Amino acid sequence: MRENRWVHYPRYGDTNITRDSFQAAEASLYKQERDRRYARRQRELEGPIYLDLDKEIDTSKSVDAPLGARHRDPLGHLVAGGGTGGVGNPHFLSQLNRAPKFATRGQPGERITLALELKILADVGFVGMPNAGKSTLLRALTGGRAKSEVASYAFTTLNPVVGIVRVAADGTFEGGVREGQVHDETLVEEQAERGRMRRGEYASALTRNQTAERHAAPRVDTDRGGYHFDLAETFRFTIADNPGLISASSENVGLGHSFLRSMERSLALAYIVDLSAPAPWDELLVLRDELEKYQPGMSRKARIVIANKADLLGSGGDAAAVAEAKEKLRRLEEFVGERMLDVVPLSAKFSQNLTRVVGLMRTYVQEARDRLIAQPPKELDVLQPAPLLSDPQ
Repeated sequence: MRENRWVHYPRYGDTNITRDSFQAAEASLYKQERDRRYARRQRELEGPIYLDLDKEIDTSKSVDAPLGARHRDPLGHLVAGGGTGGVGNPHFLSQLNRAPKFATRGQPGERITLALELKILADVGFVGMPNAGKSTLLRALTGGRAKSEVASYAFTTLNPVVGIVRVAADGTFEGGVREGQVHDETLVEEQAERGRMRRGEYASALTRNQTAERHAAPRVDTDRGGYHFDLAETFRFTIADNPGLISASSENVGLGHSFLRSMERSLALAYIVDLSAPAPWDELLVLRDELEKYQPGMSRKARIVIANKADLLGSGGDAAAVAEAKEKLRRLEEFVGERMLDVVPLSAKFSQNLTRVVGLMRTYVQEARDRLIAQPPKELDVLQPAPLLSDPQ
């Protein structure tokens, strides 16, 4: 223990430990170490430290503040203390010991384990119940480049997936250049892919270099069905497919806070509801309430209600079914009309009515970016709770 703490002048090690001055210095050193161990145990008893590095922490009155620091300076939060530095032999100079022959070594600092969680920053975040079609919509808007899992059971998405929407000057977006493209379940698409490979349909496919040569300039390509967006895009924004919310998610039920946190930094939120459900407005009530319970004012970021799976209503052409579908859509629009939210019915699976959604999202993102430039971030963070949605009954 002494070898780890003390440094002795050559050939003075055995002599120093018998001197009263060294024994007094050793007792003082051990007392300091005990005080540091006690303070560290007290911090451990306080439980885990949860810090949001996206927000400024007011520690102006912290006891860990260095001497001379101005109180208005943000000092951060002490997570782990550094090791105590060693002191030289002049530190132990006294009236009785005019030439100390010992010094102390530096001690290692605290060792801790940190879990860092990235709050995914997306321009538009999807908020919806499980199996509402969020992953299919992500793939449709990105032209199939975002490889999110799609299946007919709940909680297919366990982690947020971010995709990029690329828009041309005329409003065309990359996901809409291929008319008739169907985004089916992942298992179905993989089976179809394996079938094409077995039949040799990719034998004459163009290589990556050949594809680049064919699209060396921005133009309408009839073979691909749209623009070559590497050169034609004029605006882009990111969208995030978040795992499905359920009732009591704000209380950390299910995946809980782990994905609610990923929605905090989105510039705008989009509610995704299943239009084929008996009462899609009930889903909106649950989604809105969970956002407000988690963070008051968070639902203010919602700008649009996307009524997905509209192809399932009246698809047989029956007049009564079509009338029922229109009535359900009318009630949904009336339900959210007072909240100043846009309502867009679409079919993500068959890429129907996506151009309007992309145009609206582009407007939301541009407005939010302009506000970020014009206003300090602190002013944007002050949000008031949104009024409760009323029951259409």
